[in-house]
Amino acid sequence: MIRTALITALLAASALLLAACASDGRSSACPPGIGRGLWDLDLPWSQDEAPVDAGARRLLENPDFGATPQAARDLEAGVVDGRLVATLRAVTEGHRICVEAFKEGHYFEPGVPDGPRIPEGYGKAGGLPNTHYFGRAADVWWVDGLPVEGNATDPEVLDIGRALAQIPARRRPDQIIGPAAWANALGYGRQRGWVLERDQLELHEDHLHLGYMDERGTRNAR
Repeated sequence: MIRTALITALLAASALLLAACASDGRSSACPPGIGRGLWDLDLPWSQDEAPVDAGARRLLENPDFGATPQAARDLEAGVVDGRLVATLRAVTEGHRICVEAFKEGHYFEPGVPDGPRIPEGYGKAGGLPNTHYFGRAADVWWVDGLPVEGNATDPEVLDIGRALAQIPARRRPDQIIGPAAWANALGYGRQRGWVLERDQLELHEDHLHLGYMDERGTRNAR
């Protein structure tokens, strides 16, 4: 009974928070029904849970950041590389973004579990290290309420690329992939972290992939 009452009270509080957000004209970082649910209410279900990293906690608490429950669990569990957390925090300084996956729930091929290598057949990248598997990659599917798919040249979506380019080279992702129209409009090259192979652009028409190829540092030249 006590637990039921607690859940009811928390749900009521959440409804009030959502109403407050709606009243100031801002929408959730994720589409309705995706992310920002009970996972970010810091429920005390277990005394044995490890504390969440400070950077990841600040990201989870940021109203301009949204994530699916599986992506949020990766953040809470410390799976996500700190460089990637910092990059997402930098991007949310000017935009609302929603991450669909870090490691958990990411698939190159539907129903085929991810491994440390990209599966053969996924374009020319087959056989290369899988940055998602190591918690070094994020897939951003929504920007300021818009799906990336079909909105590659929208000013807000393009501005995500410009925000990434402003991050110092040694901290910026060196595996930045998105729709072909997005990459072409921005004009950034491989030296700044953009992957421009045609097959990869075609495979990323519906989201932005931000990743770090190596465990430390980056391969960015500038």
